[in-house]
Amino acid sequence: MWYTDSQLVDCGIDYFTTTAIDPPTSKLLLLHAEQLCYKEEKAGFFISPWRMKGYSGWQCGRVQWGWREDGAIVRFSGSLAASEWFTLYQDTERCSRIDLQATYRLVGHPKLAVSEIHTETSNYFAGLRGGPKITLWTDNRDGATLYLGCRQSSVYFRAYNKEAESGDEAYKSCIRLELEIKGGLTSSVIAYLLGSEFVGAGILALLAQYMTDRGISSNLPPGARGSFYEPPELATDEVKSLRWMAEACRPSVERLIERGRMVQVLDALGLSEILPDCQKNCDTL
Repeated sequence: MWYTDSQLVDCGIDYFTTTAIDPPTSKLLLLHAEQLCYKEEKAGFFISPWRMKGYSGWQCGRVQWGWREDGAIVRFSGSLAASEWFTLYQDTERCSRIDLQATYRLVGHPKLAVSEIHTETSNYFAGLRGGPKITLWTDNRDGATLYLGCRQSSVYFRAYNKEAESGDEAYKSCIRLELEIKGGLTSSVIAYLLGSEFVGAGILALLAQYMTDRGISSNLPPGARGSFYEPPELATDEVKSLRWMAEACRPSVERLIERGRMVQVLDALGLSEILPDCQKNCDTL
């Protein structure tokens, strides 16, 4: 089986959307959103305008928030959703989307595991009517994703090669299982999670039940209590910009310097004006 000797790496809520429809709650929700936005900006993400379905506001890193005449909305993802979802849910007691995820490090290759899951669910629904839409996507760089259902479905499942999707060494040999829940089902899912021994246990139970009901082997190994997703290094906008500079600019800069164009390089990058000021500031420290 694909999960034999696998190890749970991450488990938590990976995406959360909540709304407020009265002025007092909207103000409280937006206040919390501003605080999260400030933390994201301090962490190294860039803030920018954001609009969706009549909402106008801001986005920064893993949080998006805005308002319109009938209320406010906040959406967040990743470890921010895992750690902050319940605080904002207590503000509004409303949720329009919640994503549950479990990530396992496998002994075998994640792409082969995705293929095995595809085979299992395809065989289970072969010849039956009313089953979910089954989609398998692969590429030539070991990327592989299985989708069950449609994007518009109230329940939408994904299993994919997390190593290939993220490009992060921390997810080497990892498969990600995700269950996206929208609409009226979110309240019952949240009630189930809050009634579980702990949130992670509830997530694993819901994922296992969903997969079993669709013919997928799902003896999911449990992990540590309270295990939440947090990569070793957040891929902030600052980090991405530095990586881009290293990959896109550095080779050209090195070639120009080798040709004796150091002064022109500094002028082109604006460093000839910036560096003297930096040196003055350093000298005063």
